[in-house]
Amino acid sequence: MNQEALSGRLKDRRGSTTIVVALLLLVLFGFAALAIDVGYMMVRRNELQNIADTAALAAAGELGATYATMSYPDALAYAPASGPLLAKAQQVASATGVSGISISSVDFRLGIWSPATHTFTPASIGPTAVNVSVRKDNNANGPFTTLLAGVLGIGSFNVSATATASLTSLLTVPEGGLPIPVGISYAWFEHDYCDQPIKLYPTNDPAGCAGWHVYNQSPSSANILRNTIDGLTNQTFISPATTAGAIQFDFTGGNIANALNNMTTLFDTMKVINQPPLDMDNDPNTWTAAVPVYNSDNCSNPSGTMTIVGFSTITITSVTSPPAPQEIWAKVVCDSIVSGPGGGGLTLGTMGTIPNLVQ
Repeated sequence: MNQEALSGRLKDRRGSTTIVVALLLLVLFGFAALAIDVGYMMVRRNELQNIADTAALAAAGELGATYATMSYPDALAYAPASGPLLAKAQQVASATGVSGISISSVDFRLGIWSPATHTFTPASIGPTAVNVSVRKDNNANGPFTTLLAGVLGIGSFNVSATATASLTSLLTVPEGGLPIPVGISYAWFEHDYCDQPIKLYPTNDPAGCAGWHVYNQSPSSANILRNTIDGLTNQTFISPATTAGAIQFDFTGGNIANALNNMTTLFDTMKVINQPPLDMDNDPNTWTAAVPVYNSDNCSNPSGTMTIVGFSTITITSVTSPPAPQEIWAKVVCDSIVSGPGGGGLTLGTMGTIPNLVQ
């Protein structure tokens, strides 16, 4: 092959290589542009998720604060207007510093969160959860514009985020929030307990699954129990702030008939208050309040220190002292909302007013 032909062939190869290199550079630039915009999209999605989380918590917190002022019957029938709660969510969303984000009414829902099935169900009466979606797409707030991916024909991308905040099982009861010197065994909640009658006294009765306590005082003698009941009656004794799993109460088992007269006086005093947290119902004939649930796998008489694992709400319907039959009858109520933070691990029918993110 002569030199002239060889030189021509080499020039052809250099030309082909240049084209291939140019194409490869274009492809690499495209992938780099796409990678940059994917990262950019993830950053924007995290921003929207933070907005959704904050907005849902704010609206659910507003809902809980309203419930904190209501009696149990009123809370069950409460049908809040979604407008003010949406406005609260929007106010918080606007304060995050991300401009151009508006939460539409179709992306804001009130409902019930089920911890058992991890599902949100819309509800207009007695809602305890808020579901919020935040979007930037063609239908809401406009999509994000890409930084470099336009070279691949991708000029924008849609991003959305959803959050659910709910009132959850009560974790902590503030000072004064446990005005009844009685606790219920956790064993009671292993079967159907909602609105079921429970005999709080005598404590060794098969229909009972409860026991007297003197809070964190010691020892749990009959004399201290009577003094505690009298102190609750005249408000010289205030029940301590209590956190589930972190405190023990001192229980006294067996029948203490000479405390029934004191308990009758406490019942007669409290049932007419009709103001949370001392009395959470509107009925002057019954007494509804939060009680501790102690760690036990049976309904035998509790005695000594017992760990408090959660809280429930009961309605005491009658207290009879001698010479009448010596009994205290109540029922455990569900869907009760008590002032305090949620986050308790056990579902015992009572929720706190301070919400948690659940989804």
